[in-house]
Amino acid sequence: MHHPAAPAALLLRIYLDHGGCLRHRLLHQPRFPTTGLAHFATHPEPAIRRLIIRDPDTDPATAERMLNDPDETVRKAIAGSPRLPPPRITALLEHPELNTAAAANPALPTKEMERLLTRRPEQ
Repeated sequence: MHHPAAPAALLLRIYLDHGGCLRHRLLHQPRFPTTGLAHFATHPEPAIRRLIIRDPDTDPATAERMLNDPDETVRKAIAGSPRLPPPRITALLEHPELNTAAAANPALPTKEMERLLTRRPEQ
């Protein structure tokens, strides 16, 4: 689990099979897989469904559907994912539950970032 050369398949298998409190540390291993994770979108466990944000091949339509996930942590992870189309990320800035995650999304258009930085606080 801590060896830097652990094979990607082994890291994923440990993540899937052993859901302890230290599971999230596996995601920081340099060899943790990023591709082939989109098929976990329908997995019953939220921590495994959230893996889809790591997959660059996740279809934007799948990411969009995940915004309606029953688990709040999945919805927030997806709102912060660059897998969403930029117009959808911008629209999420108005969503009370997901606006913070959307504002931190690296795919948020620069124009929207500037608007957020220059707007006056509501009084």
